[in-house]
Amino acid sequence: MNKDRDFLQVALQEAEEALRENTYPVGAVIVDEDQNIIATGRNRVHSDHDATAHAEMDAIRNAGSSIFKAKIERKTYTIYTTLEPCLMCTGGILFANIKRVVWLLNDSEGFGGYKKISAAGIFERKFREVDVQEEPYDDLKMKQLELMRQWESNPNHVVHLRNTYKKGG
Repeated sequence: MNKDRDFLQVALQEAEEALRENTYPVGAVIVDEDQNIIATGRNRVHSDHDATAHAEMDAIRNAGSSIFKAKIERKTYTIYTTLEPCLMCTGGILFANIKRVVWLLNDSEGFGGYKKISAAGIFERKFREVDVQEEPYDDLKMKQLELMRQWESNPNHVVHLRNTYKKGG
């Protein structure tokens, strides 16, 4: 049984729910060292009208006091997400003292936080492990890509919104 795969599937379920709620399909899940799910989260930017409501931040918020207890109890957490965390989420992950980050897809749009700060070595110093999932998860990656393609036709997609605002709608 591959636990990483199992938790990435939970994150994908959150991404699917985000798409059903008419927002960009990204999901996340936080797990403790005993493989217990501490919290889940999904992108809620459009549904909550909150630019900071990214999946990773939602999961961290939903983890609540567990994040602080983990530091005191010296527990380690892993966050699984369907897309490379952006700079904001990367900062949130660092401040939440999460020790391992696993994501399915690199952010091809260039918002990914890891790529932007990787030269500084912050991840390597702060986290025990950073995983970009490879071969065994091609089917999960394809599912995330399909969710992103579905978003492209969504009327709430940023491109559609920009066109609406330009037209005065």
